[in-house]
Amino acid sequence: MSPQQASAAPPPAPVPSPRNTGLDRARAVAVIAMVMGHTLDAVLTDEARDGTGMLAYWSMRAVTAPLFLFVAGWAFATTVQRTGAWGPGVLRRYVPRVGLLLGWGYLLRWPGWGLPALFAGDVEVWRHFLAFDALHGVAGALLMGASVLALLKARVARMGALALLAVLFPLVSPGLRASVEAGGWPLVLELVLVGRASNFPLFPWAAYFFVGGLTGLGLAGVKRVPHWLCLMGPGTGLLAVMALWGGDPRSSDLALVVWRVGLLAVVAGLAMLLPSRLDGLLGPVGRASLWVYVVHLPLAYGWSTFAGLAGRLGRSQEVLPALGLALSVLALSLLIALPAKKRYSRWRARERGAGASASAALVSEPPVSG
Repeated sequence: MSPQQASAAPPPAPVPSPRNTGLDRARAVAVIAMVMGHTLDAVLTDEARDGTGMLAYWSMRAVTAPLFLFVAGWAFATTVQRTGAWGPGVLRRYVPRVGLLLGWGYLLRWPGWGLPALFAGDVEVWRHFLAFDALHGVAGALLMGASVLALLKARVARMGALALLAVLFPLVSPGLRASVEAGGWPLVLELVLVGRASNFPLFPWAAYFFVGGLTGLGLAGVKRVPHWLCLMGPGTGLLAVMALWGGDPRSSDLALVVWRVGLLAVVAGLAMLLPSRLDGLLGPVGRASLWVYVVHLPLAYGWSTFAGLAGRLGRSQEVLPALGLALSVLALSLLIALPAKKRYSRWRARERGAGASASAALVSEPPVSG
């Protein structure tokens, strides 16, 4: 090829990113909705909550926590499937992450305001400290999901197991709850499984994580159909079935999970339809969703002896000031979380590079003669 021909040749096509940008958008929407919802819950007046617009929002807010768990399961299963991991390698990768999530979860619930009562064994203070929140719920579901994907290698088998768990957890929740309420269960098990003091006990909340994992595995095999359509189609179908049924979705755990899965599938599909030009903004937020979640909770609800907006202002704000506060908490959370996540990622990359260099040096070092 002549120099003239080489200069006229078209530039090579860019290598596609291995990241699922649609998933990052959905994760960003989930954590942004969580931050906004928590802040509004902390400061809105009771009268503002009863307004027509806020009642509609409050009914939709029921999907924010399920969506957070759903995208966590989706990201987990997508990563495992993409890397081809199975067996002990899956557990080696995710058990430390389970420990990290539990550590953050219990740290956020640390009752610094009641340490004497905690050390004295006060049941109510221990109930507060050990209650399961969203991070605990993700950790428990992640441990179970990692165990399933470590045992099963085929994608179809993994999908079948996650689908079974997604149905089983809300089905057995009422019976398990009745058994716990009858008494005799250790406090920790009560709070982890179905405790009413827990916001997100495993039964039935882990079902949303398993549905997310099922979605991630299912979308991994879809090449020709837009993924947003694969979400919005079934989601709309589930909502239509619930509407035709005509019953109260809260009549059973299974009905409530089905209704919420329909809603979150539609919301996740809409998030995937957001313009790609927003990926530069939403991508980092989605990848740092855990960090944003951890930072915003003390700002909204307080931590230990630090009073957040709920303690400083309480339910005192009308809609517009409350929205302003919610946006402020979101902005401050992003300002703290995004740089922290970037520094942590760089540190992890250096650690992995150092570990790889040390391993290579050991391999290439000649054996010592005796």
